[in-house]
Amino acid sequence: MTTATRLLFMSLTGVLALLLSACGASTFLAVEPAQFNGPWVNGHPTSVVSHPDSVYVRAGFIRADDNELVFEVAYLNYSDKPILIAPETFYYVAVPDTLADSVAVPAGYFESRRLAANPAVRLGQLQARLKEQDRKATNVSWFEILTMVVNTAEDISSIKKKETDQQIAEREDRHESTRATFDDQRLDHAEQADQLYSQAAVLESVMLCRDTLNPGEGRKGQVFFPRLDAARKLRVVVFFDERPVQFTFNQTLRNARQYQPAPAAVAQTQPH
Repeated sequence: MTTATRLLFMSLTGVLALLLSACGASTFLAVEPAQFNGPWVNGHPTSVVSHPDSVYVRAGFIRADDNELVFEVAYLNYSDKPILIAPETFYYVAVPDTLADSVAVPAGYFESRRLAANPAVRLGQLQARLKEQDRKATNVSWFEILTMVVNTAEDISSIKKKETDQQIAEREDRHESTRATFDDQRLDHAEQADQLYSQAAVLESVMLCRDTLNPGEGRKGQVFFPRLDAARKLRVVVFFDERPVQFTFNQTLRNARQYQPAPAAVAQTQPH
């Protein structure tokens, strides 16, 4: 190896090391309450608001999916009357003057409310997809029926023909391959139906749904909002009996290597 070749090899090695180092320094979206006065839940700090009507509300960030921010909201009803929880009315707004790395702000950017996903609608969409996949997994399509008719007609017409053993084998293999294709398609739809069933079951168990809490009852669940990575501060507004309860969250992009969560205080009375 010549001196020039060694220098080129060392240079390429150095560039590769830098690229690998850059790839290893992964980043993630960190969303934390501006006021840490609740317990840590699933490794995340939370914020608790004690409403004058003896209703305690806790909110905390869970994770950032590809297109959504997932929060957990919990209620404790210590009042003397039932309260209504309607997650489809929850929303958040970007707090002004917190837009990151942007020169021009679109009109109405901060005023726009970003609504939480409607639990009934989302579950209904999953159930509809599940029903469709289940139908395709169990029913025989018109195309399959037509294909079977054509294949049967070909088998009948072959009786009058003098086919060689090779022609017979080719025809039978072709028909068997067609049947196997339809069977594979039904199996694929059945697998998709199983996956959708699991998704619907998990979502139904974790999602906060519309409900009425009697005195002394509590409820918690996940709420899904559309992502807005450019905002650095979010004001999340949840409701009970159409009464707003506000939480402020700071949103930053962090390096996974450098992230060390800070301790949070625990409120004396809080929903679990």
